[in-house]
Amino acid sequence: MNKLIETWRGEALAWEADELGHMNMRYYFDRAHEARARFAHSLGLPHIYKTSSLSTIVPTKQHIKYIKEVRPGHGMAVQSGVVALGETDITLIHIISGNKDSLAATITETLSHVAVRTGIKFSWSKRTKKLAAQHIVDMPDTAKPRNIDPNEMAGLPTMDDADILGLQTIGRGVFRPSECDAFGHVLPTAIIGRVSNSTQHLKSAWPDLDFASDDGMSGALLEACARHKLRPKAGDLYEIRSGLRSASTHTREICHWILDPVSGQCWTSFVGSGCRFNLKTRRLVKIDDDALAVLKFGVIDGLKP
Repeated sequence: MNKLIETWRGEALAWEADELGHMNMRYYFDRAHEARARFAHSLGLPHIYKTSSLSTIVPTKQHIKYIKEVRPGHGMAVQSGVVALGETDITLIHIISGNKDSLAATITETLSHVAVRTGIKFSWSKRTKKLAAQHIVDMPDTAKPRNIDPNEMAGLPTMDDADILGLQTIGRGVFRPSECDAFGHVLPTAIIGRVSNSTQHLKSAWPDLDFASDDGMSGALLEACARHKLRPKAGDLYEIRSGLRSASTHTREICHWILDPVSGQCWTSFVGSGCRFNLKTRRLVKIDDDALAVLKFGVIDGLKP
């Protein structure tokens, strides 16, 4: 079996940290984006993120597992490999290390090979297939899903569906040119960042937390999966409609639909497994039965990504 190859190296920067004091989730996906661009050279695709390219590869599904915190000043590195290769799709694994080379996170992403002009999928070249075979690796156990199911059948939720389920609006705004790739499409990193900017507004998921208090308690993400359905451009609007899917004494599963309020269609859906987090001990905090009862009162049945 082949080995992973290093595709990124650097460090976590102070401005990438959030109110929890560790690197915000969007920047893990940002590292994966750069790692993917470098790994593409190993597949004979050095052109795919250049403006002159006729083809590119775009994420359709991204699964992340957090293993250990990365905080400002920690060194970071990414190693990448191919988990599976289809006729028009590829699944990559990115192993992200943090402080003292300890395992920090894993990102598994499925990408489609598409024509830049039309967005239509098309087959890999024989050369790319041959090169990809040289980088096939086994899926590490540490990267396998734990709390959520990335293979859950993904639908095409709409604004009408959000209204029927009574999903709360936790964020809205407009995508900016600075958030776009070389071809004018909004980067998945930016879409995921908008979720991060808004999630505390979902009171049904965090009834036991006051994010503005100094009590040393907050919420943290353990695992997540983003499913990218349509590709917005600069100037497109977004509205995030969200709800709580399930809750236990240890975790709570939240679903976000990032929707286009103009067309009513879905840009991206996002499912995350989070927990109550002690900022002093840096550990998950189990909740009691009374808090769990309050949480379960807010669960929305039938909410799917």
